Amino acid sequence: MTIPKPVKSDLYDDAWLDSAWGNKANKELLEKDTLTARPRLARALELSNIKPNLKILDIACGRGEMPILSAELGAHAIGIDYSSAALRFAKKLVSTRLEKNPTPINVDLIGSDACQLPFADNSFDRVTMLDIIEHLYPDQLEKMLVEVHRILKPCGYAVIHTLPNKWVYDITFPLLNFINKKFPKNPRSESEKNIHINEQNIPKLFQTIKKCGFNQHIWLEQYIPAQAKWSKGKDIYGDNRDNLYPEFTGIKGRLLELASLTPLKLVLCNDIFGIIWKDKKPKNINTPFAFTERIIRNLSINEH
Repeated sequence: MTIPKPVKSDLYDDAWLDSAWGNKANKELLEKDTLTARPRLARALELSNIKPNLKILDIACGRGEMPILSAELGAHAIGIDYSSAALRFAKKLVSTRLEKNPTPINVDLIGSDACQLPFADNSFDRVTMLDIIEHLYPDQLEKMLVEVHRILKPCGYAVIHTLPNKWVYDITFPLLNFINKKFPKNPRSESEKNIHINEQNIPKLFQTIKKCGFNQHIWLEQYIPAQAKWSKGKDIYGDNRDNLYPEFTGIKGRLLELASLTPLKLVLCNDIFGIIWKDKKPKNINTPFAFTERIIRNLSINEH
């Protein structure tokens, strides 16, 4: 079987940055006096439980928010990315943060392949992998997780986030489109169609993580309404978000959040979060019990 080549790094250029976060939003980020985490990132920070002097690695750091916010909480933060455009933006953001707040922060930004991490064994207290899983072919994802297992301290843990939940895009949106043509049958942007090469669902991700030697807790959360409110009036993306976000900033968004507290979450929640660790389970981390996800996970184990 021929192993597909990785997505080319030049696809992650300045135009991609603008499509992913919005041109206006990117400019505003550089101009802000304070750096505030958007909803999904705020959740990842909460799960990471950053403390002073912890050493944290953010894989696929993008605009640089995660390592910068971690460093501002007192950690030694390192961000790596495959994209030279992303690293340029992240370094610019570090510079603007230091101009607005001259208190030194311990943050480094490095160009690196996530599948070949240039760090020593057992060297990080935390590793975050936010919105990279869906960009890696299965063999690449396994290589990255094996590398994370190598560099993570025995008492440390990693935080993951990936979207979309493939079941939302492949089941829910076609159904919504059948009911009301206002909803796209396929909500993926043109950019996502090129670079989202390994979209996940709970059973698929669980099996991959297990194969790579980690203990884990993965679950679904609903952030479409929160992200819609966050983005309201801030930008025009030029894709399906421009039509979808206004639909979920009011009562429809609240109804979606309530429905996502039921087993329907499997086809309504678009965000997959997880904590993975080598030895001892992390303590004092605010994670849901995720009863529905556990059932689906156990079913997937039995099938294999």
